[in-house]
Amino acid sequence: MTMDALSRLLNPVSIALVGASPDAGKLAGRPLAYLKKYGYRGRIYPVNPKHKEIDGVPCYATAQDLPEGIDLALILLPAKGVADALEQCASRGVASAISIAGGFAEAGETAEQARLSDICRRTGIRLVGPNCVGLLRPAFGVTATFSSELKNSMPRPGKVALLTQSGALGNSLLQSFNDLDIGLAYWVSTGNEADIGLLELVEHSLADDNVELIALYVEGLKQGERLKGLARRARAAGKAIAVLRSGKSQLGRAAAVSHTGKLAGAWKVWRDIAAQAGLITVDNLDQLVDVAIAFDRYGFPTRSSAGLGVLTVSGGLGVLISDAAAEHDLLLPAFSAATQSRLREVLPAQMTVANPVDTALFTDEKGYAHCAETVLHDASIETLLLVLTSLAHDYKALLPWLEKLSRDALAIGKRLALSYLSSSDQLTPADRRQLMRAGALVLPTAERVVAALGRRQSAARVLPAADCSLSNDVASAVSSSSADFLRRAHVPLVPEGVFTERAAALDFALAQGYPVVLKVVSPAIAHKSEAGGVALNLRDAQALGDAWDTMRRSVAAYAPDAAIAGYSVQPMLCGGFELIVGCSIDPELGRVLMVGAGGIWAELLDDVRFVGLPASIEEITLALGSLRIAPILSGARGQAALDVAAAASAIHRLAQRFLRDTWVREIDVNPLLVRPLGKGVVALDVLVVPSVPPKEQ
Repeated sequence: MTMDALSRLLNPVSIALVGASPDAGKLAGRPLAYLKKYGYRGRIYPVNPKHKEIDGVPCYATAQDLPEGIDLALILLPAKGVADALEQCASRGVASAISIAGGFAEAGETAEQARLSDICRRTGIRLVGPNCVGLLRPAFGVTATFSSELKNSMPRPGKVALLTQSGALGNSLLQSFNDLDIGLAYWVSTGNEADIGLLELVEHSLADDNVELIALYVEGLKQGERLKGLARRARAAGKAIAVLRSGKSQLGRAAAVSHTGKLAGAWKVWRDIAAQAGLITVDNLDQLVDVAIAFDRYGFPTRSSAGLGVLTVSGGLGVLISDAAAEHDLLLPAFSAATQSRLREVLPAQMTVANPVDTALFTDEKGYAHCAETVLHDASIETLLLVLTSLAHDYKALLPWLEKLSRDALAIGKRLALSYLSSSDQLTPADRRQLMRAGALVLPTAERVVAALGRRQSAARVLPAADCSLSNDVASAVSSSSADFLRRAHVPLVPEGVFTERAAALDFALAQGYPVVLKVVSPAIAHKSEAGGVALNLRDAQALGDAWDTMRRSVAAYAPDAAIAGYSVQPMLCGGFELIVGCSIDPELGRVLMVGAGGIWAELLDDVRFVGLPASIEEITLALGSLRIAPILSGARGQAALDVAAAASAIHRLAQRFLRDTWVREIDVNPLLVRPLGKGVVALDVLVVPSVPPKEQ
């Protein structure tokens, strides 16, 4: 029923305009004027008690008077009238509605917005907004919006779905779609998301054969834990999701207790999970538009690697292009001997014929065309990038040939891209549009072309296998014992004794064998080193006794009111490398895993990666391999390789246990000692933070 309502929202054959105005110059008058201007063929039902008809269309006094079963109601009323109108629409069986009014949660009126959410829950009507700009579907002339851009023109139909949480930025993107001739499947401005959230629309788009790219502007997600799964489904459906996420500077986790929580800045979690899910991430509006152009012109990539051939007029720019290609994992293959020979026919001996090839100013239009066609027909090249400059080229003279070259490229399964030596030295908008309609990708700079192509190509790269299952273990009862949690996760824990008397600690150390480690045990002291609560490599009874006395004084000074359960004695294990492994609940993306450099260096190095849960062993292994300290794990500079496979397996079990034990808020294993190959791993310290104290469960 939900998906059917969303289909009716995006493909309405009947639209009510509640609060419609006869004045097309007013915000409430624009939607009807747009529907008529752009040829909407469905039925239109204006609602306004002051008018019998508007522009020849019969008018209804109230929403209560509407016919049954209308697909979409666009509510054009101020905030105070929205809830009653929504209730009336629901009573008439209207499937979906859009409220453009501001003055709800964004203005502090959370109760009024909650009232809208409640109406949707009770009646089943679906709502976009409030505080949004509306919806646009060019193929059907659906203009359920007051966007000022439609006064000029409407984007042509295409295969890019644009979903934005900002109305103004969405409107600006709409302007770019018009100016750059990007095809649009539909645009939805989601506003405050009192009911329908961005991810619901993403899910709907996955089943829409008319969509290849889903372009998102995101400020925050409802049910963000669904993002990873939806991104995986997009890949399986041959679609891509490109995301511009605002709020890079946002930090948050003020209530975090563990190292994991302190290291989990919101942006780092988003960055890593986006990469894990295979999202195309961009940093600004231009990059989002560039990706949209690349998909609009070239479609979804059909193979995971594709060669770029570059013809430029500057050796320096060739170097910059090479750098950009490396950054975006785009191949610049070496030309074949035949290609190099043909290039040498027109280029002087002092010019190289490597890729990128620099023609400098040594050729005229004819010679430049010879070089371009030669590179295009090289077997390793899928896309030819030409860099133009009016210092060497007559743009008007080249235009017919460029248009033909683009069509010829398409005919042999290849592509043409164009940029300029100077971004201020471009083709006219009309000429650019002519080339883009011939299938060429035209952007102001070569670096933007390379970035757009690289981001597009990333959609075809194979992702590591995902894990969408839980272990068969049943969820455990609430337990305050961190050691018990590790045992249930089958993660080895170094032998440990916890003592309140010095003599008992000395007896345990003697039985285990020196050297040993001494640590304070207190739920109130998460960071033991800061309290002087850790002593390492104690080699005999004298050293242990001295450390015991010193630690008691240091801990008492650091946290005089802390309840001390005792002092832990463990064997001192040597050899290997210390990782930090943590699990926490991100407020937006749900349960996540963190892996990184651990021990006393955890926060100093800040070398961590986050993985959305559930995660496969392969995904965890990939995260470990992406760390800066990864060479140490694999045996850098002649050192013995460490047991990374055992580490990934143990971390996977820990994450599975965290998913089962929903009473746990945070886990912090620091350090997890990764031992030499074949010797596995062992946890040296663990902190488990419950969501609420066990006695309250």
